[in-house]
Amino acid sequence: MIFSKTFASLATLASMLALAQADMLQISNPTQGTRWKVGETVFLEWKGNCASMGSAAKNVDVDLMTGNSNALRFVAKLASIDCSASNNRKEFVIPADVVKESGIYSLAVQTVPQLSYSNVFTIDSAVGAGDGGVTAETPGAGGQAGTTPGQDPNTKNSGAAQGTVTAATAVAMAAVAFAAQLL
Repeated sequence: MIFSKTFASLATLASMLALAQADMLQISNPTQGTRWKVGETVFLEWKGNCASMGSAAKNVDVDLMTGNSNALRFVAKLASIDCSASNNRKEFVIPADVVKESGIYSLAVQTVPQLSYSNVFTIDSAVGAGDGGVTAETPGAGGQAGTTPGQDPNTKNSGAAQGTVTAATAVAMAAVAFAAQLL
């Protein structure tokens, strides 16, 4: 009897954690240190999918944001992605009429119920600006832990979308409380 209650509790916990992670993409490009230039073709790359969004997952907006993580400001919609299945990459051009000044930016992918954020990265506003030849390349391995937009670069998070840990922790706590009631 105790074994079956424990098994049921663990199964409930696993399904609740999976639900908390559903529809959140882990952005693996751009990462901190990425330098994009206006007018160049760049790419967004991610792990996971948002299939549970149904048909809306075939046309999910990717927004360019600026500012620190507590006060992100919308700059422009850059692209739409299909994150409903195995797609995990989208190429697009950084338009000159959108990025008027070089600076630190992040991407917000409009997944539901929570947005998925990239780490902060740099966009050089003048075509050909930058440090002589660095284009839309990302240093280091993709998918590494990174920072939240506007966060101190010496502070690392899980690399997952902003709010993932909080949601997963809340669900885990609820599942543990539920499991304790069964025992």
